[in-house]
Amino acid sequence: MNTERTSQKIGILGGTFDPIHRGHLNIAQSAYEEFSLDQVWFIPAGQSPNKRDQEITPAFHRAKMVELAIADYPYFSISRMELNTVGTSYTYKTLSRLTQLYPENKFYFIMGADSLDYLERWSHPEIICEKAVLLVAVRDHWRLMEINEKIKWMKEIFPAEIYPIQGGKTDISSTELRNSVHRRKEYLFQMLPQDVTAYILEQGLYDYGSN
Repeated sequence: MNTERTSQKIGILGGTFDPIHRGHLNIAQSAYEEFSLDQVWFIPAGQSPNKRDQEITPAFHRAKMVELAIADYPYFSISRMELNTVGTSYTYKTLSRLTQLYPENKFYFIMGADSLDYLERWSHPEIICEKAVLLVAVRDHWRLMEINEKIKWMKEIFPAEIYPIQGGKTDISSTELRNSVHRRKEYLFQMLPQDVTAYILEQGLYDYGSN
């Protein structure tokens, strides 16, 4: 992760990345291009507050898959700050720490439209809105209209900068990738970067074996 002490516009994309897929990369690329970001940092979650009862793949596998997925993008990098933190990963804590470590940077938190729908129920949404500009990925024109209404409502509650991401509309589900009924390997190849697919097959993750 580039830590030069010059002012930069940094996108933050968090998630369990279990596994990371082309949709994540498309959203990050669209945010990078549309908002002239200098970098996008991928931050795998240690333990997500929304998935406490869900078994997730060990952190070293998820981090490795992120590394493989972003290897060809010089402006993408991985941060293990949440993986190295004990306890539940909260976005407000991560953003607070980032702004303390890199006060010269401006942070842009990249999120999906589904997350914006219940952002007011996250832990300390007011801190999230204070520490970062929010960039929201939408899937289609009609969803964009709904998101613009939600953005308007959010701005009436919090002093927030929130903007929709116009691109990156690939609709891919990590859950579907993990739980594909027929365990079709061709589905992996369509939805994941090649090196991530190879790693999943090699490691036998999600019951996909190499044989």
